[in-house]
Amino acid sequence: YGIDIASFLPYSITRTWHVQIAIFWIASAWLATGLYIAPSLSGRDPKFQKLGVNVLFVALLIVVAGSLIGQWFGVMQKLGLVENFWFGHQGYEYVDLGRFWQLLLVIGLFLWLTLMIRPIVPIIKKGTSERGLLILFLISCFAIAFFYAAGLMWGRTTNLAIAEYWRWWVVHLWVEGFFEVFATVVAAFLFTRMGLLRIKSATNNVLFATIIFLSGGILGTFHHLYFTGTPTGVMALGATFSALEVVPLVLIGFEAFHNYRMSKSTEWLADYKWPIYFL
Repeated sequence: YGIDIASFLPYSITRTWHVQIAIFWIASAWLATGLYIAPSLSGRDPKFQKLGVNVLFVALLIVVAGSLIGQWFGVMQKLGLVENFWFGHQGYEYVDLGRFWQLLLVIGLFLWLTLMIRPIVPIIKKGTSERGLLILFLISCFAIAFFYAAGLMWGRTTNLAIAEYWRWWVVHLWVEGFFEVFATVVAAFLFTRMGLLRIKSATNNVLFATIIFLSGGILGTFHHLYFTGTPTGVMALGATFSALEVVPLVLIGFEAFHNYRMSKSTEWLADYKWPIYFL
């Protein structure tokens, strides 16, 4: 249409925003799921839970808006080198946001973790039949908060090989690993509460899926480290275990088919057809 979009929205910034907004969207969706699931399991909202959720929401808006604006200023070279690192664009895919916004995001994740602990721990102490699933749920919450902090392990002048190593911790373990575990536990809780799965079988299935996810995810990270000077043997080990990443996809296929069959099993489940399809 004759508009020179590249003069104010160059490819570097639109690509960065595309990836960054996708990560924010996925993370926000699952964090919101946790905020809904945790009090529903305990049957009540702890004191000041609503206030904590509102503060977390406002903090999310600040981090998202601030980081996106800062990235634009960084790409357009309107910031100095130091200011760009802290408030603009770090230059590492998936963790592009400036270090200041990254620190705020870590603080927000630990606030979210606190909001998850408060309703869950009292139920675990009661020793209910769901105790095993609840512990797995809480472990995945801890992992989501702590493993994003791996993105703080490098500085502005850190060697690229070291920075890349820690960056893949965030990409492979936080985005692709622990969120999958979290999602699996949430799905298991929903199905047990609906009476579609026994708690014992749900716990065993979650443990098995977690072992597959993390054995492929943690050791499989090494196949990304070619440019960090990783030895050939370690690369081969990572490539071997990364092949396990296909297994969860197969399991997800079986689970999807199982969920589809369950949606047809009873009349009352027809009301939950679309949520089951989504899971």
